[in-house]
Amino acid sequence: MLTKKGLAGFTILLALCVIVFGAYVRLTDAGLGCPDWPGCYGFVTVPQTVEDYASVEQNFPDQLVDEGKAWREMIHRYIASLLGFLILTLFISDISDYRKQRGSIKNLKLSGALLALVIFQGMLGMWTVTLKVHPLVVTSHLVGGLTTLSLLFFYYRKLKQGNLGFLSTPKIIVVGLFALGFQIMLGGWTSTNYAALGCPDLPLCYGEVWPSNMDLKEGFLKWQEIGVNYEGGQLSPAGRTGIHFIHRLGAILIFFLLGWIATKYLKDSSSEIRRASFLMLSALFIQLLIGILMVWFGIPLFLATAHNAFAALLLLSFINLLYTVKSKQN
Repeated sequence: MLTKKGLAGFTILLALCVIVFGAYVRLTDAGLGCPDWPGCYGFVTVPQTVEDYASVEQNFPDQLVDEGKAWREMIHRYIASLLGFLILTLFISDISDYRKQRGSIKNLKLSGALLALVIFQGMLGMWTVTLKVHPLVVTSHLVGGLTTLSLLFFYYRKLKQGNLGFLSTPKIIVVGLFALGFQIMLGGWTSTNYAALGCPDLPLCYGEVWPSNMDLKEGFLKWQEIGVNYEGGQLSPAGRTGIHFIHRLGAILIFFLLGWIATKYLKDSSSEIRRASFLMLSALFIQLLIGILMVWFGIPLFLATAHNAFAALLLLSFINLLYTVKSKQN
């Protein structure tokens, strides 16, 4: 029988799959593969029969069914629904343990927060479709997915090692965690505004250290109206260049900040801390390399998907380092 720890570990893997497959759906322009929610053209699965297509023609007269995109979108919804069910299972288990005085109130609060978050994620998934992949909604959906993954990892480590608290966490690790989170948000904003090739060259941008053709105000401050179809992006090339360039600057800063933190703990006397530091440093180097290769090769799909995957793995490896340092302090 699967233990709670085992279930939590499996849920982490499933959350990672949801994030990576969600990136694949977005990168293949399948976010609107089904124009309605939670079904697809009014069906639980993708339309298949002649009768199904007759219904689509009647109810969605302006839509052309792309079965490949529709299936990708629905598979993502199916595995996201399974993730929600597993988090609900963890919450119910925590309620039972708490009533039997076998579990802590902190675990119950954390699983309750996870349940609330995954419900809100479902709403963001709905708004992603109904608001036609609005960049703010899609970026929020991405950040929510990574937050869910992070909280699940915290939950798993609490089950494994107990509550360590974070009041005495080294400030540099806290700064690094917030900086990484902000950089991931920038990455999401870059992706959802189709700005991944806002600077098509490296190491410069359009041959300049500070590109003269970028519009930071449009890239970050312009309100993008509700009701417009944002598939493919609506910003001007100058706005996309501004977004990409700031994300590139952030990547450089994160590389040096996290690299310095990892190097610091590579010298620690604890082999566990050194191992956690090495894992984080490896994820950091791979993420940077993927980002460089993406620009060089024109954003191939497998590299773009891998960039999203390693953003999640880098975040997990950093949280793992944080928890390992805390466990050795107590």
